[in-house]
Amino acid sequence: MDFKKIIDQVKDKAEDLKEKAEDLTGQAEARIKEARESLDKDHDGIPDALQGMSGKAKTLAAQAEEKARELAEQAEAKFDKVKAEAEKIVDSARERLKSAGKDDKKT
Repeated sequence: MDFKKIIDQVKDKAEDLKEKAEDLTGQAEARIKEARESLDKDHDGIPDALQGMSGKAKTLAAQAEEKARELAEQAEAKFDKVKAEAEKIVDSARERLKSAGKDDKKT
């Protein structure tokens, strides 16, 4: 085989490989585009699954905030109840101390 023929065959193979590479690149780009479109159907640049998770996170945060408010209200109500009971006990103790002081003066 002559050297020029070998070079021509190598050039042909290289051209074939280049065409296959371009074809494969085009196919890969098309698949990437399909994947992006399937992940972001509303075309806002944010994958739909991520938007769904964001919505769930917001819902859970709102629920947690509401539960925290409820617990705070319950704690405040308990505090007020305990405070009122403590004030009654203190008032009762003061009254007994006053009575005990008066009794001590009588004897």
